[in-house]
Amino acid sequence: MTAAAMTERPAAYAPPANYKLSATGLLRSEWTKLWTLRSTWIVLLCAVVFSAGLGALVSGTVPADLEIGGAENAVGFAMSGVALSSVFVAVLGILTITGEYSTGSIRSTMSAAPKRLGVLWSKAVVFGAVVAVLFTVMVFATFFISQALLDGTELGGVSLGDEGVTRALFGYVAMIVYLTLLAVAIGAILRNSAGSIGFYIGVIMILPQLATLLPWGWVEDVTPYAPGNVSNTITYVDPAGQALGVGESWLWMGIWLVVAYGLAGVLLKRRDV
Repeated sequence: MTAAAMTERPAAYAPPANYKLSATGLLRSEWTKLWTLRSTWIVLLCAVVFSAGLGALVSGTVPADLEIGGAENAVGFAMSGVALSSVFVAVLGILTITGEYSTGSIRSTMSAAPKRLGVLWSKAVVFGAVVAVLFTVMVFATFFISQALLDGTELGGVSLGDEGVTRALFGYVAMIVYLTLLAVAIGAILRNSAGSIGFYIGVIMILPQLATLLPWGWVEDVTPYAPGNVSNTITYVDPAGQALGVGESWLWMGIWLVVAYGLAGVLLKRRDV
């Protein structure tokens, strides 16, 4: 074998000129990748069981003579575990994209979809839709279970027909979906599982709460606009008196998602895989 033949490199693979991966194909690919991982089933099951179980536990231990009534408290007790269960789905959302970077399979994904942005959108759409459906069922099922447990207490007798109750329950679903999508974007930006999870828990979840302990008045005015706090208003049965109105809450959720996915998209296009 000649030296020229030994140093000759094989030509890079080029897809056929008429090759095009459709949006439907990308969505189907992400759906398959999501559900073939054992961690998906385990984490989602833990999130549902933890959220529903904690809500039922809190509701079932309310004393019958507790003089606290109203739909706000009834919904709050029922949804006690929802905010904490968001950590489960957020971590899974991060892993849906960082997991491919850690195994190197992201190269195959980007080779099939060289424009790259379609991969990010399809991951967000598929996982966001799964979380939306799962938590809609879980939130309403937990509400009915909790109301059965609260029967005979001051918090019993709340129904979906009461003003603001149904909106608040859907607000909890929207909050989980929003935090999930934010987590996917963080994973796309940082591309590292441990770093992304640490950033989400430390900066998105914990930092805004710790900031309220600072002795500066302006901090209290700013923290409601933090990415992890802007969705709080939509979970209240009566949002009057909250720092953000319902419309402002939805607006800021959209702003933070646009910022996060805009940055993720730019970095995805500019960085090497």
